[in-house]
Amino acid sequence: MTTVVYGDILFILNAYITDLLLLLCDLLCREKSRRGRRAAASLLGGGYAFVILIPHLPRAALVLSRLPMAAVLLLAAHGFVSRGRFVRLYLGFFLVNFVFAGLMGALWHTLHPRGMLYYGAVVYFGIDTLTLVVLTVVCYAVLWCADRLLQTRRNRQSIYSLTVAVAGKQVRCRAFLDTGNVLREPFSGYPVVLLQERLVSSLNMETAEDTARCAALQQRVIPCESPGGSSLLHGFRPTKLTIEAVQGRWETDEVYVAPIALPILNGDCGALLHPALLEAQPVNERSVCR
Repeated sequence: MTTVVYGDILFILNAYITDLLLLLCDLLCREKSRRGRRAAASLLGGGYAFVILIPHLPRAALVLSRLPMAAVLLLAAHGFVSRGRFVRLYLGFFLVNFVFAGLMGALWHTLHPRGMLYYGAVVYFGIDTLTLVVLTVVCYAVLWCADRLLQTRRNRQSIYSLTVAVAGKQVRCRAFLDTGNVLREPFSGYPVVLLQERLVSSLNMETAEDTARCAALQQRVIPCESPGGSSLLHGFRPTKLTIEAVQGRWETDEVYVAPIALPILNGDCGALLHPALLEAQPVNERSVCR
């Protein structure tokens, strides 16, 4: 049976699928790509689908072409920050693609949907453009609403009270538990808490020029990698750091604090916590968080 392939449907459908796969990859790898970059990568994925129209193209060649194309899509969506992060995203993206290909293959071989074409991980359904656009809008609306509800719930469960004490002075703020924060001071391996610059200034923690003060505060230069590129943070080791929540209280001095200028949760929080700080048992079980 011959299937008529319309170029606009082929492009839109595979752009939509590429965006979905990139989003699932982000969730699997606990990464977050910018919407604009992911949209550009999705358009590249939609354009790539036209390779199935190349006459007499072997299936093996089509499948192998996915290897460099996956790298192009991930670079478009995330950029290149580090080799380890890129390899993690690359493997995650292929895992998501493998599951999706298995589902599409099972659908193709068991139900034989009319107007469906599945060839080398490229999918085509014989539906009109208007229906596809309407379904896309509806799906994104549902996903957006679900994501907002889940994000609000996650944010409420991830808010803690933080107190940073340094040489008799202390500052207190709301802190967000950032599960994507893997930043550590390179020599000690201690986790790093990111604190708003205005709060650091209230501790009189301006950068010191004299060696003795730097040594007393155990200041360190901490390499930081983010989607925006690499940078260096000037961190310090506090006298004590206290985290409070309904589950109890955590106290430690085996931690570093580094100032950042960007707002956290639209200014609702003053710090980003490292998840390793909450792996130990709290020192008590009383509710002390306001």
